[in-house]
Amino acid sequence: MCFTPIVSLSTAILEFVVATAILLFFRKSLINRSFSLLIYILGFYQFTEFMLCTSNYPFFWAKMGFITYSFLPAVGLHFIMKLTNRKYNHITLYIVPVIFSLTALLKPGFIIKSTCTTFFVIVIKDLFNSLFSYIYGLYYFGFILLFCYFLLKSFNKEKNQLKRKLYAVIFAATLITLLPALVLFLIFPAFNIMFPSVYCEFAVLFTVAALIASYLDNKIQKKK
Repeated sequence: MCFTPIVSLSTAILEFVVATAILLFFRKSLINRSFSLLIYILGFYQFTEFMLCTSNYPFFWAKMGFITYSFLPAVGLHFIMKLTNRKYNHITLYIVPVIFSLTALLKPGFIIKSTCTTFFVIVIKDLFNSLFSYIYGLYYFGFILLFCYFLLKSFNKEKNQLKRKLYAVIFAATLITLLPALVLFLIFPAFNIMFPSVYCEFAVLFTVAALIASYLDNKIQKKK
């Protein structure tokens, strides 16, 4: 988790508050619901980490955490496809996280170990001792690379300066959120089983960027 249970809980509350504020104060924005959904998902993941460390059901909350962050790339790509006016198929976007989530729910012994340490949560899953680990990694980072590509392509074609700023903020938020955690993972391979916990700390920056992006989009829609 992100350092201590109280930090995880506080971050979850912060993300729930920001997501709700985006819905309430940027009503003209066309992306407020998408951003709010992403932030609610991040907030719920923080809550699962808090519960993992404080409840008597760590394996259950470890499963819930896995399922929660497994949907983030699909929801993110869905949002970007909609934002950049690209055609998409809901089944194609969500089939992989649904399969992994069902595996987590139905596979006996899916969670091998679930421990709350001083700084991180360590969760070891049976799924990640097989070929499925590579499929999962390809899905997770592949979807993120895809929506970065779509954002850059739309940024280069867009003439409206406010929209260009909007695309730039979302792209920067993605990099700021993902790259530091990924660099730590590559430098310290032992962080493999702790990647979601490391990642969630930087995801707070995405919440701030979402607030800025929703403000920009709200401004764009008011000018129409």
